[in-house]
Amino acid sequence: MNIDLYSSLQIAMAILLGSAVIVPLLSGKRKLAGWLNFILVTAAAVVLLNISFVSIFQGGAATQKVLGVYMLIDGFSGFFIGIISFLAIMSSFYSIQYMEHYADYKLWSYYLCFPLFILGMIGIVTVDDLSTGFTIAWQIMTVASYFLIRFEYKEKGNIRNANKYLILMELAWVLILAGTFFISGFSWGDSLHSLVEKLGATSGASLFIVYGLILIGFGFKAGMFPFGQLWLPDAHSIAPSPISALLSGVMIKTGVYGIIRTFFWMVPKEGFNGMVWGIIIASFGAVTLFVGTTQALKQHDAKRLHAYHSIGQMGYIILGIGSALVMLNSPSVFVKALSVLAIIGAMYHTLNHTVFKGLLFLSTGSVLYATGTKDLNKLGGLIKIMPVTALVAGIASLSIAGMPSFSGFASKWTIISSDILAGNQSLMLAIFGIIALFTSAVTLASYVKFFGMTFTSSGVEWTVKKEIKEVPWTMLLPKVILAMLCLAQGLLPILYFETFIGIFKNSAGSSLQAVFGDVSLDNYIVNSAMGVSVTVPGLEGAVSSVAVPLVVLIILAAAYLFAWLLKKSGGAEEKEVPTWLCGYQDLNNNNRYVAHNMYSAFKKAVKWTGGNVKK
Repeated sequence: MNIDLYSSLQIAMAILLGSAVIVPLLSGKRKLAGWLNFILVTAAAVVLLNISFVSIFQGGAATQKVLGVYMLIDGFSGFFIGIISFLAIMSSFYSIQYMEHYADYKLWSYYLCFPLFILGMIGIVTVDDLSTGFTIAWQIMTVASYFLIRFEYKEKGNIRNANKYLILMELAWVLILAGTFFISGFSWGDSLHSLVEKLGATSGASLFIVYGLILIGFGFKAGMFPFGQLWLPDAHSIAPSPISALLSGVMIKTGVYGIIRTFFWMVPKEGFNGMVWGIIIASFGAVTLFVGTTQALKQHDAKRLHAYHSIGQMGYIILGIGSALVMLNSPSVFVKALSVLAIIGAMYHTLNHTVFKGLLFLSTGSVLYATGTKDLNKLGGLIKIMPVTALVAGIASLSIAGMPSFSGFASKWTIISSDILAGNQSLMLAIFGIIALFTSAVTLASYVKFFGMTFTSSGVEWTVKKEIKEVPWTMLLPKVILAMLCLAQGLLPILYFETFIGIFKNSAGSSLQAVFGDVSLDNYIVNSAMGVSVTVPGLEGAVSSVAVPLVVLIILAAAYLFAWLLKKSGGAEEKEVPTWLCGYQDLNNNNRYVAHNMYSAFKKAVKWTGGNVKK
């Protein structure tokens, strides 16, 4: 290891604090403040990305006290440091031009809270306690994000929604903190390692209360059903788009971090029933992904649609976490090996969701910047006016829908197939896998609606009374980078799965480390261009091929070529004729198809899931 990880962490935090002090003083010069914020945030992020790289690939460092607070940098925390830092760079660069959208608002509060928000999230994934350091990091993250969410305070209802967010996040903090007080012998400032030892002396109802309260607390942050519905759509949809990208792309992942760290690291040798807690978490995940996704389908505010889909996509991750916990405690050697795939799928989907959800919010921000609206009923026809934004939004839409060769496919299919293959030992997991598979189809339908109603249908020529043009390059570049990552993560999962195996091997103290220590690319895990598979010596028929995007892409290309040759061989000709308008002579704003009318029958069938929207 060539660098002192903790010294580097302090340097990065100092730069972020410096940005929060310096940039607001220059906020009157809006563009200058934007560039300076980007430069300082990027400088801190580069240091943090170096920490991330070292901890993931070379191993982290032992727990250390920094300014009186226990800190821990290992491969697992390094992964979250990396995704937070990367999206911070993208969002800060995008903000330079995007914040010109708010000509009636001063920017000092935005540039004060932006680096503090990043600082708080980094703190959450590096502190090694659930008291002093955790409280400081949580409060910095929560208060900074509260002021960013309420930035458009002049808009009706925004302050109320931001206040609701603040109250519920403080409640989540209280629940997590309260859980620790039920640990026998708990002392304020205990490290997680100390808590694990003391959990061994905690038994009965107290132990159940500890894990229950912590799960609910981090579940609030992760958007888990029903807690996410209380705050997430209202908060994510009203924040400036670069902040929406951070909220949805990385902030809710701190909840994922807390759940995994609790249920795979804070585990005593005796008394903890991993099978029961795995079933509970997986059940929450299955309900979350189904309800969140069906609620998203009903939305016609683009940012609320993305926000509800954040709940749905977090459901996949929570399902993967719970499934891994169930499989890890299975007596079956094969199912225990599948736990590796389930947790890798959860981690990979965490990464994928960071990228494609960040891209979706930034793309919608560009549409809002250019047109002044995010109402899908008023949009349409932007593919010719904003071709780059349309292209990257299309890539993001296919990614979140889990289409083969795009990023969401490999991670979703890893989770789904591991659940289905574990079905011979747990019927419940197989059912959850089928629910997740069906929900992916609903996600595809939802993003057909988003993309079609925004870019390919008609609408803006009648509803938007301003000149529309493609956004400036400073708003395009981050989206292009994110879109390229969506393609790389979809086509080359081989590069990522082995990295996730290394992350858990380089993160001491987890209950997963033993099974990852037994897993190698020679006996259990087969990692190749064909995908990632699990095989168990002695069980030759038990093979799980879970990620084959290149193969699927080749099959689709071959099918398309065959269809094209068949069409040519028959001498078929194409003719262009005007669209049939059901008897209307001209297409106009009164007879065009609008977003609210899409999937009416299905929306009625799932009305009971909530999230219903009136015209």
